[in-house]
Amino acid sequence: MLDLFITFLRIGFFTFGGGYAMIPIIEKELVINKKLISSEEFLDYISVAQSFPGAIAVNLSLLLGYRFYKVLGSLLCLLGVVLPSFISILILAYYYNLTKNSQVLKGFFYGVRPVVVSLLIYSFWNLAKKMDKTKFNIMFVISSFVIVTFLNINPIWVILIGGFTGLCILSRT
Repeated sequence: MLDLFITFLRIGFFTFGGGYAMIPIIEKELVINKKLISSEEFLDYISVAQSFPGAIAVNLSLLLGYRFYKVLGSLLCLLGVVLPSFISILILAYYYNLTKNSQVLKGFFYGVRPVVVSLLIYSFWNLAKKMDKTKFNIMFVISSFVIVTFLNINPIWVILIGGFTGLCILSRT
């Protein structure tokens, strides 16, 4: 249990860019390094985590913590993943108020942005590789992207429709 807490604490300390940027790091730690779950299970956990409100990394930590150590595991993983951000934000807010116009701080954030984008692309690429390449799935990916991006439909509706559609498809087989 302590090992899982430390894993999420380390992920929280060394990941910039929010929940989606944490996905490849969580996957590397739990699927590849520790072999606690399979790639397919990880994809399922991501799907479930996205269907709930809140940050995906927080939801993922709660689900995985519960998987291994029930409620106490959920709480420890949650604490591990959010504690570094909480501490960092407190420290950053304090120093940011002291040095609002710091070029060093602006430069740091300017340099981190492209890295975060690359981590998001990496996450998408890995998830896309693991998806079954059926006509339905490909069309659903494209239509979901169009609906959310260009029609401004709330992603939660698309997730719920996808989940309901998947249930209907699986119940017929």
